[in-house]
Amino acid sequence: MQRYIRLVMGVLALIGAWSAVADPHIQADPDNYRVKSDLSLSTGQTVAAGTIWYNPPDIEKLKDELAKNIYKGDVAQARKLVFGHDIIYDTYHTVGEGRKDGHPPLAKGRIFNCGNCHARGGTVPYAWPFFRTLTHYGLSENKDPGIFSNNLGYHRDARVRARDCALECGGIVNIREDSPEMDALVAWFAAVRDGIYPGEGLLIPEFKTKADVGKIPGATLPLFPDVLKMRVDVKAGATLYKNNCSSCHGKDGAGMWAEGVGYEIPPLAGPNAFADVGGPLMVPIGAAFLYRNMPMFNFGAISEQQALDIMGFVASLPRQTVWWNPYFFKHDPCGRPPFLPLHVGAVPKGFPFSKKQAQFGPWKEIADWLASDACRAQNKKSTPELTSHFDPLTPK
Repeated sequence: MQRYIRLVMGVLALIGAWSAVADPHIQADPDNYRVKSDLSLSTGQTVAAGTIWYNPPDIEKLKDELAKNIYKGDVAQARKLVFGHDIIYDTYHTVGEGRKDGHPPLAKGRIFNCGNCHARGGTVPYAWPFFRTLTHYGLSENKDPGIFSNNLGYHRDARVRARDCALECGGIVNIREDSPEMDALVAWFAAVRDGIYPGEGLLIPEFKTKADVGKIPGATLPLFPDVLKMRVDVKAGATLYKNNCSSCHGKDGAGMWAEGVGYEIPPLAGPNAFADVGGPLMVPIGAAFLYRNMPMFNFGAISEQQALDIMGFVASLPRQTVWWNPYFFKHDPCGRPPFLPLHVGAVPKGFPFSKKQAQFGPWKEIADWLASDACRAQNKKSTPELTSHFDPLTPK
């Protein structure tokens, strides 16, 4: 493993919360780009603890070379991946109503930036990065059908997965999988995985294979080990939110909008925040992100229980719904996550638990019942009613 190029990390200064350009602020911890303990690969090789496994693509260097007309690679492809990066980093001004390139916007109203969750263009471990996106989901044009999504009942390749993410988060952003905008996102996903210049991207080749893509540190965000046995205290969460979050996100979770700039701080509630089908609104999922990445200027200030309580309060705030909400798990009601709120998706026949418990826990007995013969006996699987190509603005 000594052949892998060592990553030279410069610690970037934090950009102030009142910056003129909306920015996710989340910084990469250089230690998270090092393997924590010896890691065995499917090839039989071992990656030694301390090995640096990733180097973010130098997008600023690429932009500078393109501006000076000195880039020596495929210029058209380079401009495409720059556009993809900018969609993630400044969504409102690239595909929203603030769009500046003369093309029609793909979203209405105020939307926040994809990078508020997929930090630094999707290059920060444990902040929903794109390290594994192309390998894990594949591309249909490469004869890879993708991963079966049990919530709506169809296969998602990387394009469909990105499309669905945009539909569920930050206002309805309709980036069709066959659009130039999606082509640009796919180009950026490739840059995140493979780099732009030599020595960038995933530095361990096996991490780009389906056999070992699941071993990339921080590529996914693990839930708390005992979260199914935990319970949310929404009142405590309200107080914690006031003391730790409201100074940035606002007392009602409305975020901070600046004309000509967009969201400087993203909303956590209301019509421009996550739709109620968004994954982060399942409290254990959102809490895992919050625990790892917030509060912005005081990491580590909250415990797992406090993160769960804060996310429970956030999830209780009003927000938009979407017309395809009832189709979630309609074909397989017992396949729903135990912590999916009952106002989202199909509720299994015979479901014996309260709305409060389904949203705020504890979830262990719910998980056990959903996996039981009792649930399956009353809720047979059926054919999904939506396809991967539904119009998000026109009800079926």
